[in-house]
Amino acid sequence: MKKGEKKKQHKMLKRRTTSNAERRAQRVSSAISPLHYVRQARSYPLEGCWIQKGWQEAGLAVIVIARRQPNGNIVFGNYLVDYYCLGLKNTYFNADIAPGEFRNSTLPRMFEHVGPLVEVSPALAHEIIYGAIEYADRYGFKPQRDYRDSQYILDLPGEHPRSGKVEFGKDGKPFYISGPHDNPDRIVQQLMRTAGEGNFDYLMQVGGDEEVFLDDDFEVEEDDET
Repeated sequence: MKKGEKKKQHKMLKRRTTSNAERRAQRVSSAISPLHYVRQARSYPLEGCWIQKGWQEAGLAVIVIARRQPNGNIVFGNYLVDYYCLGLKNTYFNADIAPGEFRNSTLPRMFEHVGPLVEVSPALAHEIIYGAIEYADRYGFKPQRDYRDSQYILDLPGEHPRSGKVEFGKDGKPFYISGPHDNPDRIVQQLMRTAGEGNFDYLMQVGGDEEVFLDDDFEVEEDDET
């Protein structure tokens, strides 16, 4: 075999070996569940934090926090925060999303019902989420159940300084605004028990699709999971 042909075959073999290795890596990646990346997410670098524009006047904040996985894809958590009263009303997560798909499709879709998104500092995003959870806990309201996993996308409490400028509650006390899937009577009863009559305000209205979780000794009717 001529020297040139041998060199050419060696290059072809190398390319084929590389291609096979890439395909194996893709198969391994596709076999890993999103939960694997979520539970490792705290060790990944932050990609960005976003919130809806004008969140300060809404009482509810949609916050998305994303991190960059070792394979270059994105893992994110979505947090629906009621900073007036109930804390973390809903949360979900996903992982292994291609960066272009995340930026151009996934991220805008999470804000399509609440208005345009703006990027915020990690410190502010964490202050709103943790502060609202802590405020709601005073009155017996617990984070939605998927927080047991989506919490790993957040940095640890205390890792970011708090400005102290985020107001929890409204006018110095809890302000409950009902959603159609809440059990408003029971939530008001909970506030009566924990805040006391005259120490909270509430507004009954239609809107939203969130679940609310109370402390263990306070029963809540929950929709069947599908």
